Amino acid sequence: MEEQRQKARAARKETNYMGADASVYDDIDLAVTSEFVGYDKTTSESTVTVLTTETEIVDTITEGTVGTIIVPETPFYATMGGQIGDTGIISTPNGEFEVKDTIKLKGGKIGHVGEMKSGMIKVGDKVTLKVDAVRRARICKNHSATHLLQKALREVLGTHVEQKGSYQDADRTRFDFSHFSAMTDEEIAKVEKMVNDKIAEGLAVTTAIMSIDEAKKSGAMALFGEKYGEEVRVVKMGDFSTELCGGTHVSNTSEISAFKILSESGVAAGTRRIEAITGAAVFDI
Repeated sequence: MEEQRQKARAARKETNYMGADASVYDDIDLAVTSEFVGYDKTTSESTVTVLTTETEIVDTITEGTVGTIIVPETPFYATMGGQIGDTGIISTPNGEFEVKDTIKLKGGKIGHVGEMKSGMIKVGDKVTLKVDAVRRARICKNHSATHLLQKALREVLGTHVEQKGSYQDADRTRFDFSHFSAMTDEEIAKVEKMVNDKIAEGLAVTTAIMSIDEAKKSGAMALFGEKYGEEVRVVKMGDFSTELCGGTHVSNTSEISAFKILSESGVAAGTRRIEAITGAAVFDI
């Protein structure tokens, strides 16, 4: 038994820190939590509560160290619900840490994963957290366009259309949905035009926190595979789209600028996939 325990401990030390289940995070105090405060801002101040290298929890990280920073409040969105995590910079007067990924960890923690580019950062340091705002804006365009896309698909193809998965990064959006056959060129053109029409209309994008029952009564579409608590966040785009969503969005659909479907294909029995681009990327083709 002791031999097995030693082998297990050794294996844990070699675990890839990038994974949400990586052992380097397992020994963090359960009382440590993080709150996302970045819906309406990309910069904020906070205090370092936990630092890790790839293999252990530490008090200080110095130049060249790859690791993770955890703070109580962060404007960095962690990969979740199909939306990729933010990147950016965490800094003090004595050091700068480049955030290459933001991940959700057990117990309500948000991990800023990256590399110490200069100087040092210590536990207890006051830090400035600055999200790459240009990249975030591009992700928001793609995410908001996905909400418009889902509603447009239901309008054109029918209410049997349900989300089966999605992914949004700074370059494009990918949306998987239930449908029994390949879309025709005419259907694709109709969906694309409907989304672009709603972008041109400049619909206000509003959010509200409400009970799950209130959300259902409002007609909000629930996202595939998501687990919802007693309270949920509802994102509305004018009177066109209403969905439960925890992600970040544009404040008005006009910010998306343009929408272009690149491809429509089958990924499984009864499941189709659309890949699309928005904004300046449409004009760069």
